[in-house]
Amino acid sequence: MRSTFKYLFYIDRNKTKKNGLCPVMGRITLDGGISQFSTGLETAPELWDAKAGQSIGKNLHELKVNRELKELSKSIETHYARMVENDGYITAERVKNAVLGIAREPTTLLKELEEATTEIEKSIGINHQVATHKSYVNAYMNLSRFIKEKYGKEDMAFNQLEYSFIEDYDLYLKTEQRMATGSVQQHMIFLRKMIKRAMNKGIISRNPFFGYVPDQPVSKHKWLSSEDIEKVMTTPIEKPSVDFVRDMFVFGVFTGLSYCDIKSLRKEQILSDSGGNQWISIKRKKTNTESVVPLLDIPKEIIRKYEGTGEDGKVFKMLCMNVVCSYTKQIGKLCKLSDKLTFHTARQNRFYYWLKHS
Repeated sequence: MRSTFKYLFYIDRNKTKKNGLCPVMGRITLDGGISQFSTGLETAPELWDAKAGQSIGKNLHELKVNRELKELSKSIETHYARMVENDGYITAERVKNAVLGIAREPTTLLKELEEATTEIEKSIGINHQVATHKSYVNAYMNLSRFIKEKYGKEDMAFNQLEYSFIEDYDLYLKTEQRMATGSVQQHMIFLRKMIKRAMNKGIISRNPFFGYVPDQPVSKHKWLSSEDIEKVMTTPIEKPSVDFVRDMFVFGVFTGLSYCDIKSLRKEQILSDSGGNQWISIKRKKTNTESVVPLLDIPKEIIRKYEGTGEDGKVFKMLCMNVVCSYTKQIGKLCKLSDKLTFHTARQNRFYYWLKHS
């Protein structure tokens, strides 16, 4: 189907300035879509030829207006022709942006990911966590490395992406970066998000990776047996900081709270009812949903043990995530557990211990 592309220039008589001149406007129409813009030029309304879209004046000012409109016409036609040849999909808005230099054409993959990463960074503490921003930074580094090693480029234009790109990237992450299936899948999610952003902006009209299905990680529940958790709770640990991480792990077992939730737990979030029972009322960091958790005897003891150590109203003075992960692995080895111990494992066992100790 042939595109209906046209453009014209007109004056806005409703915005006549004090000097008697009217601003010259531009309008691009393409397949029913319309985009208007200011040319930055002014002309006398009595000298404007609406049919010709130019001034009939012969003074220097009016001649300059016509000369610049001619250059603007040439620019519109050039950008339109280039987009038809290179992209195969264009809109009136994209042509206008290219003419005015609002958007750099063609928009590139890494540039889009960089913009998304900056947006995440600005929203930390509002609707995103620091860990999310770190994931975006890591995704950018891996994608940038792949493009440079595979294609010898600093970036890739969206209109250059083909189905083979995502297949090659999948293989690269598995072989060169030695990533597990779950990690590869996460990187593919970032890549697909950038494609969706580009489609929403009208940069590309189709998903170049349509039909791609990543390998699904084998789901393995990381349940700990009651004997394993008893080992974690009773094995002697001399180093105070490691012992603290052990207590936080146990606290997670009995409350089901994540690392982020425990780290941000505040004194006012621990409530008591008329019967003397205590509860934790907290908004989960990951899901942003309200959660009410009963406090059993063991987590109560842990709270009493570290009473007064938290800062700025927090219950605990939590260590950074990297240290917690390292110490949790050490605890697993000290307890001689058969599987690697992770802090996330604590939450997987919460229901069993609620029932056993309530």
